[in-house]
Amino acid sequence: MNWKNELQLNDLDPDQVLEFMCKICGNTHLKRAAELQNEISQSFMWLDQVENDEHCKKRGCNGSTLMSVYHKSSTSGFAGGLA
Repeated sequence: MNWKNELQLNDLDPDQVLEFMCKICGNTHLKRAAELQNEISQSFMWLDQVENDEHCKKRGCNGSTLMSVYHKSSTSGFAGGLA
């Protein structure tokens, strides 16, 4: 079990951005959760099902994708340590 099997699309905030990366060509595209939630057929799907239904948008590829949650915040280094 992972987070994609435990969350439904309706559990996400409508403003949450999902990133889909093609397993074949590496092309990425972003979608807001609200775009997917507005489609009646997908509104109650688990996130792993959404990932399986999404395909690459690059012309001629149509490969399967890996889904991840997109964060705009910058990555910072490890701030912990011995005091």
